[in-house]
Amino acid sequence: MKLQLFFIFSLCTPLISFSASAKGSLCDKTHRQSNSAKSMVSMLDYYNGPVKSVITSSQLPDEGRFKAFKGEAQFDECGSLMLYDFSTQEYIHEHIETNLLRMSVPYDIKFKYQLKNRHRTHTLYLHTLYHENDQNQLTHKVSNFYDEHGKLMGSETSQFSYSDNKITSETVIKSDTENLGNTIYFHYDKQDRLLKTVENNEITLEFNYGSDGKVLHQTQLFSSLYDDIREYDQTCREWDKYNNCLTWDLISTIKQNGELIDTSKATIYNRFEYYEEVNLN
Repeated sequence: MKLQLFFIFSLCTPLISFSASAKGSLCDKTHRQSNSAKSMVSMLDYYNGPVKSVITSSQLPDEGRFKAFKGEAQFDECGSLMLYDFSTQEYIHEHIETNLLRMSVPYDIKFKYQLKNRHRTHTLYLHTLYHENDQNQLTHKVSNFYDEHGKLMGSETSQFSYSDNKITSETVIKSDTENLGNTIYFHYDKQDRLLKTVENNEITLEFNYGSDGKVLHQTQLFSSLYDDIREYDQTCREWDKYNNCLTWDLISTIKQNGELIDTSKATIYNRFEYYEEVNLN
């Protein structure tokens, strides 16, 4: 579960119904690969094994900027993402910064971003809706931006490109902002695990895996609305039998105008539930 997802938010109601094949009634290797590709791009994460659910909790030091960090993801037996909730709260620049993400309908994601201090509260919303084809592949997504009163501020459409049943890029093909033509590239290792994402020739997300299949380390980098650079560096120190990480040590830094202004730490816990392997064809 990645913080970059907190640029996906909304007030809108569902606009699309996914096909039965996408929901697992037809589940073969090809469909599992497609579902894995969709969830990796939506969550910017990768999990091994027949995952049924992931519950994320945290231990946050009192002196750090992190005030909340928790989430939940649920998958059907074919690996399709069915539910995704995540929330964080940070105290930075004398503001409480809150990110809330909700996905109760597959690939219909609602997000709320709020800045609050003693003088004012500023809220933004975004609704991102993913569309698919009859091959169970995501074709494009439409994002609508709203102000705190629910007034539409702008829209953006992004198109997905594929290679070997994996999403290789996401390009903005229609936009009311300056993002037209912006492309995110997705890179994978030989085991089809998400390796890194690249945007504007910069690595924004990167994973490191061990030779035994364990995820060892991950780093995420992005610019916030404050025009600062935030880095989230996580090192795994405990794994389960599927080599999924149970405990992450997180160190996060913020730089503004080249100057380090904050370093905060946290411990992130994942609790996995799996489908019985005998139930999978």
